[in-house]
Amino acid sequence: LISGASDGKIDVPDMKANSKYTGGYSQLDRNVTRFWSVVSSFTPKQQADLLRFVTSCERPPPLGFSSMNPPFTIQRVGIMRDGDKLPSASTCFNTLKLPTYSSEKVLKERLIYAIESKSGFELT
Repeated sequence: LISGASDGKIDVPDMKANSKYTGGYSQLDRNVTRFWSVVSSFTPKQQADLLRFVTSCERPPPLGFSSMNPPFTIQRVGIMRDGDKLPSASTCFNTLKLPTYSSEKVLKERLIYAIESKSGFELT
C-alpha cells in the first residue's frame, strides 16, 4: 500500500505540521497562512485533488505526512500581478509552487482553477 485511505479526507493539521517552505516562504508568511485557510475550507474532494496536483497521488501517506519523502513543500513564486501565474507543482519533489497573490480570495480562485485543470508542472 503506497497511500492511505481513499475516503478523501486529508488531515490538514498533520499536513501543515509536516510541510516545508522554500523560496522565501516560512510558516508565518501571510500567503502561507492564507493557503492553509483555503485548504481547510476545501471539500474533501478538493483536498484530494490538491494532493494529487502536488504529489500525483490523491491519498495521504498511510503513516501520516511525517512519513512523506520528500515532504510536502510550498515554494514561493514572486509575481507582480495576480494574473501572472497559476500555482504549479513539481510532483517528483512534492512541491507546490505558490505565487504571492494579493488576497486569500484570489489565492483560492487560482488554486481551484489550477487543481481542477488537472495540470501541474506544465503551468510552470
